[in-house]
Amino acid sequence: TPISFPSTTPTLKPSTHPSSVPSPLPTFQPSPLPTFQPSFLPSFSSDRPSSFPTISPAPSAPPLYFLGSSAYNSNGNTGMGGIMFDIKALHDLEISQLTWQFNGGYRSSHTYECYKKTELGAHTDTDMFDSSKWTLIASGSAENVWDSGAVTSPFSVQVPSGEVQAFYIHGISRSIISQRGGGTSTLDVYKSDENMEIRTGRGLYSGGVFSTGYGTNYWSNPKFQ
Repeated sequence: TPISFPSTTPTLKPSTHPSSVPSPLPTFQPSPLPTFQPSFLPSFSSDRPSSFPTISPAPSAPPLYFLGSSAYNSNGNTGMGGIMFDIKALHDLEISQLTWQFNGGYRSSHTYECYKKTELGAHTDTDMFDSSKWTLIASGSAENVWDSGAVTSPFSVQVPSGEVQAFYIHGISRSIISQRGGGTSTLDVYKSDENMEIRTGRGLYSGGVFSTGYGTNYWSNPKFQ
């Protein structure tokens, strides 16, 4: 049998007998079941916001502390319209609420006003009756509870270390009570701890806020709960 080799010189004539017949069944048909179907649960890429954000723990709140009577004590109480007193910060402080006792009317709510002296410093004989020297920081109604007293609404007063801030609480619809003071000066310390000094204050008459009825020498200790 002779061996045939491809011609090195093409004839350049189309063949009347093509060597390949088109297949009636193509090899690559589209698949009726595609391999990659779109997911009905889209993936969460890092550049898209999560529908379930991570919740970081909130910073812990600074501890609360109280300075004053730990329980109601009626010893030495006396009625008055309001009390003005000074607090000295022994380090930087934020004072956010004050407590006191109304004169009776327990388990009921009564109205009050609470002020701070606008400028830092102790209250004095000349400014304790001058409302223009004071700023209202809390007011409204507060329930008078027998063993825990009434509480102001929240406020924020910053007192730098070593400074003195004066406060004034006055009962509007009902007078308040406090303890008879033994001091004779706003420098007399009534109670203290590592945070602050609370100094002996002065009672004000029930004839309205900044009333002069008692004068400047009605010494009284703040009755905190």
